[in-house]
Amino acid sequence: MKYDLIIIGGGPAGYTAAFEAAGNGLKTCLIEKRDLGGTCLNRGCIPTKTLVHTADLYRTLKGDTPDLKCADTAVDYEGLNAKKENIILQLRGGIEKMLKAGKIDVVHAKATVKDAHTVRAGEELLETENILLCTGSEPAMIPISGIECEGVITSDDILRDLPQMEELVIIGGGVIGCEIAGIYEAFGTKVTVIEAMDILLPGMDSEAGRSLAMVFKKRGIDVHCKTKAVSISKDEKLTLAYEEKGETKTVSADHILIAAGRKAVTDVFECEAPSMERGRFTVNERFETSISHIYAAGDIVYGYPQLAHTAMAMAVNAVCAIRNVPFKRDLSVVPSGVYTCPEIASAGISEKEAAEKGMQAISGKANTLANARSLIAESERGFIKVTAEKETGKLLGTVMMCERATDLIQEAALAIERGMTVSELLQVIHGHPTFSEVFVSALEAAEKKI
Repeated sequence: MKYDLIIIGGGPAGYTAAFEAAGNGLKTCLIEKRDLGGTCLNRGCIPTKTLVHTADLYRTLKGDTPDLKCADTAVDYEGLNAKKENIILQLRGGIEKMLKAGKIDVVHAKATVKDAHTVRAGEELLETENILLCTGSEPAMIPISGIECEGVITSDDILRDLPQMEELVIIGGGVIGCEIAGIYEAFGTKVTVIEAMDILLPGMDSEAGRSLAMVFKKRGIDVHCKTKAVSISKDEKLTLAYEEKGETKTVSADHILIAAGRKAVTDVFECEAPSMERGRFTVNERFETSISHIYAAGDIVYGYPQLAHTAMAMAVNAVCAIRNVPFKRDLSVVPSGVYTCPEIASAGISEKEAAEKGMQAISGKANTLANARSLIAESERGFIKVTAEKETGKLLGTVMMCERATDLIQEAALAIERGMTVSELLQVIHGHPTFSEVFVSALEAAEKKI
């Protein structure tokens, strides 16, 4: 049997591409060596957000509030793990049913590319017109002495086993590190975060990283930025030696989590591999690699954020390219979110980035202290900041640190993608009382500068 398309990898990019291809008449095969759903469903987004939900609820229940008195509240790690696994199984089952309904051949095997039209799945050779690589990523490790010590774990490990611990050290203050720090702090663990860059969340607006560090420190999380992890040793407990402001210090813990980013999985070629940059495949405007008929989408592609929704959009467009039809997704504006408490989300560019592009921009900011819903929810201090082009008033970017930020950011992303101005957005009536009113206040602050 010869396929129109073989997809390697059954994560968000892979199964989305399979639905898109089969739904448009392409004979499609999806190959996955592990569980369908990829990192996002099994070892990333979904288990993390399950834990975040429980952590936020537990933080509220154990808090000293005038309206809630909850005695003997505790985290049931066994029950939480069962809940996490049940959600994963339900979602994975839904994907399996949709693949079956779409008459998509699913092969559970390790796949390698023999040539541009042949894929080896286990011991079987499959022929195809096109190949789409959706092999995803895995936790990146760092060159540090002692990393092989028992108790040094990755996000895969911690999300699989949910170890109960008194002390946790996290190397890496990016999205993964900060989300897990917030979860375990809520559960009562003493958490220390070591970040080499100047601020937490170095890939986002600097104000978000600084504000999150203040929230973390207030809750008892020990945050060390501009700090280098030096070595790990183990006696009764694990000990991390680190350098901070020219001094070598140590901190001990039950576990040390390596949260230093993710590495693309690219070792799937028996033949010469396509061109790469910084460990990821380079693609043209059609998502085609340097080898004709071999396409790539998701975390393995250079120049795109490693986000599940980005991967899904890239996959749809890659299938469009294979079918020689116009793209369905616009990747110019990609919202991103961090599921800490409070949540952080962004879309578009900042005032600094606009200036680097030669644009004259202004910003407007509003904090959440005067927002009725935020007060009712007893939210941490947060803010929403918008960036707009001064001459036209066109919205360029938004960063949010507040309740429901990962949902609220969608309005901003849509407005940026559609080229809407601040005044046009202010014409839209927003409900009261809602969290979205903080966005309106930020827009009003920007309008005064235009």
